[in-house]
Amino acid sequence: MKRIDVSEESYNHVTNLLAGIAKPFHVRKGEYLQRAGVPATQVHWLASGVARSGFFNRDGIEVTLRFYREGESATTLTDLISGESGQPAVQFLIAETPIHGFTLDWKQASDLRAQHEVMQSYHLNIALAGLQSMAQQAYNNGETSAQERLAAFREEYPGLEARISQRAIASYLGITPQYMSRLRREAEAGLETPGDDLPDEHQA
Repeated sequence: MKRIDVSEESYNHVTNLLAGIAKPFHVRKGEYLQRAGVPATQVHWLASGVARSGFFNRDGIEVTLRFYREGESATTLTDLISGESGQPAVQFLIAETPIHGFTLDWKQASDLRAQHEVMQSYHLNIALAGLQSMAQQAYNNGETSAQERLAAFREEYPGLEARISQRAIASYLGITPQYMSRLRREAEAGLETPGDDLPDEHQA
């Protein structure tokens, strides 16, 4: 509620509305919740576990966009909107840990949203929070050093570093896993990392 700035009353109201279309699901670590190239039709609400969204760039390099944790909907909104007309998803969603949660059919959820003003306001807040997070990440990737991006990741996702792979974090930061290891070693040793990015920091 704090994260998306909604009241407890609104949260409970929306939860009760969605309960009628929610279906439980479970996936193991490494399984896809959504595959790129396949139309997206489902929203995945996480009761436990961590999911990661991303895409493959023109060079075939995996780029991580964000992480989803307990209490969040692992959703790529643009893909869901495109999926309404049968267009394939651009992004993937993958389980970084075992996940338990509920799936919601996007069309059914959209129909409910059209009928209830409280859901319209609720989902607008979710969309705005997601846009703000993506805008901040774009700034971090373009204007900050790798060390600063790692610090921003730790602030954005407290405690997550210990739960997921170093490779996933490196993909999110736009650096190689090797450079990620170096940053960690230097941080643990209390050394100062240069502010400018080094050539070996970028994805090969």
